[in-house]
Amino acid sequence: MQEVNIHTPVLTKRLQQLLHKPAPGVPFVRIEQPVPVCNLLTWLEHQNAHLQRSYWRDRDADIEIATLGQCWKMPIPSRQELSKATNTVQRLINDSGHWAEKARSLLWLSFSDVDRMVWPTFGYGCVYLPGIEMQLTRKGATLACYIQAGTDELWQSGIRSTLKQLDAINWQVTGAREAYQLGPVQYQPDQAGWNGNIAKATRAFAAGEMQKVVLSRSASLTIEGVFSPWRLLQRWRTANPRSYVFAVEAKCGDLFFGCTPERLMARRGRVLHTEALAGTTPRGGTREEDKVLEQTLLSDRKNIHENRLVLNDIRERLGVLCQSLEADRSHSVVKLKSIQHLRYLIRGVLHAGVTDAQLLTALHPTPAVGGTSREVAMSFIEQREGYARGLYAGVFGIVSPEHTEMAVTIRSGLLRRLSDNLQQLSLFSGGGIVQGSVAAEEWQELNNKLATVYSLLKDAEQETVAL
Repeated sequence: MQEVNIHTPVLTKRLQQLLHKPAPGVPFVRIEQPVPVCNLLTWLEHQNAHLQRSYWRDRDADIEIATLGQCWKMPIPSRQELSKATNTVQRLINDSGHWAEKARSLLWLSFSDVDRMVWPTFGYGCVYLPGIEMQLTRKGATLACYIQAGTDELWQSGIRSTLKQLDAINWQVTGAREAYQLGPVQYQPDQAGWNGNIAKATRAFAAGEMQKVVLSRSASLTIEGVFSPWRLLQRWRTANPRSYVFAVEAKCGDLFFGCTPERLMARRGRVLHTEALAGTTPRGGTREEDKVLEQTLLSDRKNIHENRLVLNDIRERLGVLCQSLEADRSHSVVKLKSIQHLRYLIRGVLHAGVTDAQLLTALHPTPAVGGTSREVAMSFIEQREGYARGLYAGVFGIVSPEHTEMAVTIRSGLLRRLSDNLQQLSLFSGGGIVQGSVAAEEWQELNNKLATVYSLLKDAEQETVAL
């Protein structure tokens, strides 16, 4: 057993001193202490699941956050409630003044707010301030706590609760190996259902009802034995280092997590960055083969058309929100471990007063995960896909007055505990369907998109068999 060399005397002593003082009269306070750098995913793995763990790392690894519990939260039951939720948390942070200079809330949204598409354990969305936060930046690591401070009652109970949470943190890291077996994969929809959905989409294209729809499937399998999603997530981010990494835990223990290359938006002040990511081909087995596949992707009409639909839709939706907006003159290629994508980078300067809720409403879901036109494509997905996407193809990220950044939650999975020794993992993948798409080729693209995570699962399983 290895012990992480982190202790909490500074935070504990500070809280004990504040316990005997009146509430500051601000919405909340954030208190931190510097700590040695440690692996945040390993740290989360060894904390109690009932604390509702969550994790976020941006694509450039500029900021990494691991949280336990929630100091404050606001559920988002529908798209119509999004503005109220984001405006409320922004106001809480602003009104807390110097106490909240480094504060960031976290937010998730599902793909759709239609009841049959939402996972009940998560709901459509939520924005929250953590209870305990470990944060890692290029300047170092900090351990922080958030406490509601608007009234003496909230203040006193919040401090006492936080002291108990700090005392319960596990700083010991075990070296126990995983040992598990994977069950067979079951698809929803299956390949026959997939073929039928593409045939229906093709008829809708011919009728002029929509130009593109992103169809998806879940691939579910059981995992028997000792399995840690936090270790899988660590291997996943190592395999695809230039990706967003995220995890969020429901009260019941269900865990949604993933490693996604796609940015929905990054806003610093009024400067906005987003992208059109669509069009996919596999990686090659050799450098020469990989280059051939890249050049084929760059000139492939179907993939270029799919990508341009995403680009044009984003530009149209953001045009009214930006005083200036520009995109790359030509598409480029993003390379991941098993696949490569076409991408346009988009930059803009927002009009004064544009809110994060307006940006989220304009951008989510993009045609890269929904289709065009948005309303028709989403209706097609909700009626035909045959399973609840939930948080898959939704968004997850951080929200604050100065810096908001959201990832699109593709390349993701949902882990549910069935018993003490048995879990179910559902992995999700989707593909853009346009006129001319071939069902068998699109099915194989879904397999390609899951190849990285599935190979990581199999490799770890085989290691345990060899022991």
